[in-house]
Amino acid sequence: MASAYWGELRTHWRPLLAATMGLGFGIGLNAYTASIFAPRLIGEFGWARSQFALLASFGLLMIVMQPITGRLTDRFGVRTISAVGVLTGPIAYVAYAFQPGDISAFFAIAVLQIVVGTLTTSPVYTRIVAERFERARGLAFSIVMTGPPLVGAIFAPALDWLIDAEGWRTAYLVLGAATLAFGLLAVSMTPAHVGERQVVHESVESHGNDYRLILGNPAFWVLIVGMVLVNIPQGLASAQMKLVLMDSGAASQTATWLVSIYAMGVIAGRFACGLSLDRVQPHHVAALALGTPAIGMMLMASPFDATLVLALSVALMGMAQGAEGDIAAYLVSRRFGLGVFSLVLGLVGAAIAGGSAIGALTLSYTLSQWDSYAPFLMLSACTTLIGALLFLTLGRRPPMMRGAVA
Repeated sequence: MASAYWGELRTHWRPLLAATMGLGFGIGLNAYTASIFAPRLIGEFGWARSQFALLASFGLLMIVMQPITGRLTDRFGVRTISAVGVLTGPIAYVAYAFQPGDISAFFAIAVLQIVVGTLTTSPVYTRIVAERFERARGLAFSIVMTGPPLVGAIFAPALDWLIDAEGWRTAYLVLGAATLAFGLLAVSMTPAHVGERQVVHESVESHGNDYRLILGNPAFWVLIVGMVLVNIPQGLASAQMKLVLMDSGAASQTATWLVSIYAMGVIAGRFACGLSLDRVQPHHVAALALGTPAIGMMLMASPFDATLVLALSVALMGMAQGAEGDIAAYLVSRRFGLGVFSLVLGLVGAAIAGGSAIGALTLSYTLSQWDSYAPFLMLSACTTLIGALLFLTLGRRPPMMRGAVA
């Protein structure tokens, strides 16, 4: 049994590496690098923090783009869709490098990045795992999901050094070149035809039936509502994280290293979650893993600003970011099967983006009212706990959606 479990990893290491690398150098990397640029941009151009906080609200575009990306991946396969995303994604980094300092122009580039970057997100790359892995599916998902935080943990300090040495415009160009080079390598290693066979002969009527089956499954609504609530604080996890840490008393360089600790927390959370999903009831794993970051948010909102307390806070917050992707992909693969895997994961991804966007708007409002991150952190801790507890309603031995292919 154990040999079969680890044997899946040995057999399918190449597509697993392709998916990990592709996701790692996709738009998900932005969650770990955007906050490195934020203090420089705000300081140089005089943007207000409450105005800059609106950046995360553009995740609302994912509500539209993620399901579209999922359906396209189910139809045309991982290799085709990811190749388009890899080739067009670096355009946004080049545009960032040459943007004039008008925040409207910066926001326009962010919109472009989301539109094309969605083609390098989890509904695309996790399809490889869903097709190739059975016994070690949870662990394989966790390995793939470590791509962005692992790359982020390496790139965040390097980018901070590069910005100090050569300027933020050069750093954006280097980041764009890296995503292109490693993204193309991932595409070349991706097996041909992954995902294509499921829907090649589907009719318009079958598409409508898919949606009826999905929307009629109670587990779908638990996933949607739960993911919205636990992702309210995600506005802090991307462009705002360094600013939050500096607001809590950390020096700029210390805050940069704490962002790396956040990324390492994501990695630890993903591995722990992936291994647990293969061995423990997934609804218990979901409730515990997604609820833990509330402790970190409460600590960060507290008056205790010692570096050790801040490090513990960001590590605990990172563990949720590490768990949500694994949990979503695993539950979708078990509850809905492969025939509509990328579509359902895209819809769940839209819920994640929606929660993040709602959080960003709330953060902007609370900053404008109190000029402090503490009120938002306490609110986010409450929504996170409620959302995590919702997953307990999934119960044991979940039924597969009728007509799904495991």
